[in-house]
Amino acid sequence: MTQDVRTITRETTASTIARVFAEDDIGSVVVTSPEMKGVLGIVTKSDIMHQVAVDADISSISVGTFMSTPVVTITGDKSIREAATLMREHSIQHLPVVDDDELVGILTTTNLAHYLPRLRRNILRSRDELSDQ
Repeated sequence: MTQDVRTITRETTASTIARVFAEDDIGSVVVTSPEMKGVLGIVTKSDIMHQVAVDADISSISVGTFMSTPVVTITGDKSIREAATLMREHSIQHLPVVDDDELVGILTTTNLAHYLPRLRRNILRSRDELSDQ
């Protein structure tokens, strides 16, 4: 999980987000509001690409008009397996992590890909320990 999550407001323009994606080498931003707790929406690179493809004026269109909502989220006490299952079931690559309606991180398919070798080693180690008994 990445704990340093970029957040924006629904008034942020698509072109601003496109620059953030390029400069920070990230694939999503979470839409929040200073007035409300929780996650209002999420915007991904694919969302921006869609706006470009339909010839939207990305310099003036706000993300509030096309952000994905409601957002699928998970709490920090859930397992990696539960997170991966949620991501697969909803065909999403970015899963905000919330605790008490507060954004605490984001889990991405890239995070999962980095975790898989460690998970595989742990499974193999557990199998070896069981076979030694």
